[in-house]
Amino acid sequence: MKSTPYWRIVCLLFVAFLLPHSLSAKSDSRLDINTATRKQLLQLPGITPVWAQRILRFRPYTAKNELYSRGILTRAEYDRIADLIVAHRPHRK
Repeated sequence: MKSTPYWRIVCLLFVAFLLPHSLSAKSDSRLDINTATRKQLLQLPGITPVWAQRILRFRPYTAKNELYSRGILTRAEYDRIADLIVAHRPHRK
C-alpha cells in the first residue's frame, strides 16, 4: 500500500500540534507544594500524615529542594517525590 500525501499531512499535523500538548500536560500535572492540600500531599508516594503536616507547616517554599535543604523531608523521601512536585513562588498581595 502506497503512502498518500494526505496521510503524510495528517502525521505531520499530529506531530506538530497534538504531541507537544500531550507532553506539556505531563509536566503540568506536578503538584505545587505551596498550594496543595493535605489530602493531595498524602497521595504522593511514601508521604505519611506526619510528612504532609510538616510540608504544610513550613510553607511557603521558593524551590522544591527546600523540602530537603530545610530538613522538612529526608533525602530519601525527597528523592521519591522530586519529579512529582513543583514549588511555584507565592503571589504577593
